[in-house]
Amino acid sequence: METYKIQIFESIIALLIFLISKLTLRYFVKLKIMKSFFKNSEKNDILKLINLILVVVLIVIIVVIWSVKQENVLVVASSLLTVFGVALFAEMSILSNITACLILFFQHPIKVGDTIAVTHEGKDIEGELIDITYFFVFIKTPNGGTLTIPNALLLKSSFLVIEKPLT
Repeated sequence: METYKIQIFESIIALLIFLISKLTLRYFVKLKIMKSFFKNSEKNDILKLINLILVVVLIVIIVVIWSVKQENVLVVASSLLTVFGVALFAEMSILSNITACLILFFQHPIKVGDTIAVTHEGKDIEGELIDITYFFVFIKTPNGGTLTIPNALLLKSSFLVIEKPLT
């Protein structure tokens, strides 16, 4: 019975850390939204992605607490981390685009509404950034077209943020 008390206590602590992490990250995302021109839908997408990552981590921690054989957990965890590590930074994988979306959201100086010039396939393309999604960045070109670039490719490309003149 004593073992279960310890496991219940550790599970409660893990759940509290999960909730505190979730609230803290939600606060930082809201701060980032207020300081930039991202849309509310982008905030919700980022929060869903962060929540998914936190839930997966919580599940792994709960599995470890409730005495699944440690060797099995370590093998599965190291295998998953290896696969995720490769997938996050692979050339054109889904996870690399999601990772690039998070980098664009938190660390990059571009925001929706900016005019940018992107070097894409040897051509310079200029236009207004109209949306950033999990997988793609959408740029409205001066001729009325919409250029769709995968997030990971945008991070690899060089681009220029064109400052609008003050009026």
